[in-house]
Amino acid sequence: MKILKSITVIVVVIIFLIELSSLIFFKLKISKNFEHSNLTFVITEIDNNFMNLKKNFSYKSNVNVFTDENRLRVKEDGYQTDLNNENSKIVLIGDSVPFGWSLDYNDSIAGHLENLNNTYQIINASVPSYSPKQSTRKFLNEFSKVKKLDYVYISNFNPIDLYLMFGEKWNDDINWSNYINFFSKDLFFFKYKNLPLWGEISFFKIMRKVYVSRFFQMPEYLDNKRNLKSDKKIINLYIDQLKKIKDMNLKDTKFIYTPILSPIHLKKNFNLLNDFEKEKIEIINKINLNLKKYEHSNFIFLDLVSIMRDYNVQDIFIDSCCHLTSKGSRIIAKEINQIIFKD
Repeated sequence: MKILKSITVIVVVIIFLIELSSLIFFKLKISKNFEHSNLTFVITEIDNNFMNLKKNFSYKSNVNVFTDENRLRVKEDGYQTDLNNENSKIVLIGDSVPFGWSLDYNDSIAGHLENLNNTYQIINASVPSYSPKQSTRKFLNEFSKVKKLDYVYISNFNPIDLYLMFGEKWNDDINWSNYINFFSKDLFFFKYKNLPLWGEISFFKIMRKVYVSRFFQMPEYLDNKRNLKSDKKIINLYIDQLKKIKDMNLKDTKFIYTPILSPIHLKKNFNLLNDFEKEKIEIINKINLNLKKYEHSNFIFLDLVSIMRDYNVQDIFIDSCCHLTSKGSRIIAKEINQIIFKD
């Protein structure tokens, strides 16, 4: 009996020391070495249970990313956005596409818009991986009461690919920042994250980081997972977020919103698409059709699909997803500026 008690005490002490070491590990920020290679996990953090850009962050690599105290992407290190001034403002909300994924600030939509229009203060409030639900939450929490907010540009590609991965099991809480949790939920260090009184288990958090950065592999796409009910659910995600913004009754603000744009739209022959691409374009077209119908007096639908159809894929997109080249960003910035000019 004494031996059993001794072993129990030793095990408890070892567990405590491991957990204490893990906690110190995070406090000293040594954990950055275990970050996922995806840039999203480098430049974001959880703030009040909500993923957002890090404050006053500087990331200098082949692509430079700088943020300010408001958690906004800015053009240079140390620049601070004044949200309380009397300047007329244009805010961009959405995911990695309006953020300017793999582009320096000057090559993003916001950067080109600044070059085209010096009348307005341009604010890039987009965050990589955001779904329409997250974009709307960020806008309502941080910008709905900002002065002189004349225009808001809304663009979200995410979560199309995730929807096609999860199919009928998809829900609107899944996004690119947390999808691994859903695929790995049966692993004990994903399943059990907290202890009573103690809180989050730091050692398990390290195990999750190691697993994500070293061992996780994306599941292959499986077809025949969608159905009419799940299609309706993702269509409603896009429309419901526009309704939430509309319900704020911001009469002095105009909202320029876009369809989902993919390189697939620029392929001339639908029959040459593979099965995944056909399914992808089908659900994208369903969503876009419903978005187009949503136009109201201060909600302007910018039909990028029609505008981009005459361009070459390589000139507009940097990848097979949706991310834009500098030229693609400049075309969209010109279209936004044209709407403002006409208005």
